Amino acid sequence: MTRVMLVCPEPLGHGQPAGVGIRFLEIARVLREDGHDVTTLAPDVVGITPESLLDASQNNDVAVVQGHVANAFFQHAAAIPTVIDLYDPFIIENLHYYAERGAEVFQHDHFTLMNSLVRGDFFLCASEAQRMFYLGALLAAGRLNPELFERDPELSSLIAIAPFGVPPRQPPTANRQPLDILFGGIYDWYDPITAIDAVALVPNATLTFTHHPNPELTPQGKLAEAMEHVRKNGYEFVRFESWAPYEQRAQFFARFSLALITFPRSLETDLSMRTRIYDYLWCGLPIVTSSAPGTDEILARYECGIVVDEDRPRAFADAILRVDREQMTRGAERFVHDHQWDRTLAPLRAFVREPRSERTKETFAMRPSIPERPASILDRLKRRLRA
Repeated sequence: MTRVMLVCPEPLGHGQPAGVGIRFLEIARVLREDGHDVTTLAPDVVGITPESLLDASQNNDVAVVQGHVANAFFQHAAAIPTVIDLYDPFIIENLHYYAERGAEVFQHDHFTLMNSLVRGDFFLCASEAQRMFYLGALLAAGRLNPELFERDPELSSLIAIAPFGVPPRQPPTANRQPLDILFGGIYDWYDPITAIDAVALVPNATLTFTHHPNPELTPQGKLAEAMEHVRKNGYEFVRFESWAPYEQRAQFFARFSLALITFPRSLETDLSMRTRIYDYLWCGLPIVTSSAPGTDEILARYECGIVVDEDRPRAFADAILRVDREQMTRGAERFVHDHQWDRTLAPLRAFVREPRSERTKETFAMRPSIPERPASILDRLKRRLRA
């Protein structure tokens, strides 16, 4: 048995986790089923403080960390083998916030990523595209080095693909309504306006968006645009609903006949693997979506959706009307079989069984003088008032 500490950057106590939170809940479940002792730290569950990080790290054999909490972890925790989960390419997603928040977000993200690459022992990502992206970054950080390459030419001991997964059982699908369409939460790299205008062209269809459970963690600009677009056009077929609690999301998804996802192409779409793709297929929902390499491959392989290469609402409307629900549901069932969490997390399970510190990071890793996140205007004002 290994003692494992999980450090999750998102709240878990409210029962409505988003992608990162879902992943950590499932990591905890799978590792417990493997017989390990698991301690989870999250902002609202055994809070993430210098004291809790030090205490947990002193009483555990290995840590799994994701996102910006890695900075606090490496500052305060004892040195134990550490897995950095890079499945969510936050530094790329957050490039969308430059116009709204300036350079500070990128500077903080860049420091976090480089700090994690230099100090982590093993890394997880979600796809082959992500793996190549992060290998380039690991090379720049000195973590991909000749000694490691000589020992492990495929670098599987450094970084492994561990995509999102789905629960063991597919939920019931008895209550689906024809042409009730689910979009889900709106992040600023999505295009909800095209989705709304597409569904407006489909007779007797509805479109449902969900409010993010942690709005304080991500800007809500596109959500505001979507709500204003609906109000201005008087679109009564559009609904904005609460995020479904994790244990009840199967019943929520069962209301819908298919899912629609629209977004512009960018580096973000080349690297991201949409959490909702996995959840929707778990529930047997055919998917109509904009093109993104990872999603395209899944939908083509399992014949469970339609990829639309254009950004015209009419193209999406036509695709919605072409959905073969029976065939695509069978494809979703095959996807569910192949993407059980215990399979997708196999590299993490193997590392946890035999945790190790990567010795080459001490001899090859670059430790540049990366500035801490620059102080915000509010931080500077607080310091001035204390002076």
